[in-house]
Amino acid sequence: MSTSLLYHAFGLRDQEYLKTEYRDGEIIFHVKTKESKLQCSNCGSTRVRKKGIKPRDFRTHPIGLKPVILHIDVQRLECLECGQIRQEKLRFADKKKDIPEVLRG
Repeated sequence: MSTSLLYHAFGLRDQEYLKTEYRDGEIIFHVKTKESKLQCSNCGSTRVRKKGIKPRDFRTHPIGLKPVILHIDVQRLECLECGQIRQEKLRFADKKKDIPEVLRG
């Protein structure tokens, strides 16, 4: 699998592929946000410093009969412009649900 497949199949533009895991009948794609796409979720600045991660899983549409999970380590970022420390904003994630907006029917 490649980052290209993430874009064409799942609509993920800012993430890159790390690995695939097959566990308990599920397909788990491990992805991370590209370094060049990290920006402050408050002011939009790209002048940020990493301050930790929070692992998150997003359930997507299945491939065949296999459930598919997108696993991403969401970055905590300190903005060097506005001084805020916040989690990165994931373009594909709805704030209220763990299902990528792009993948909902």
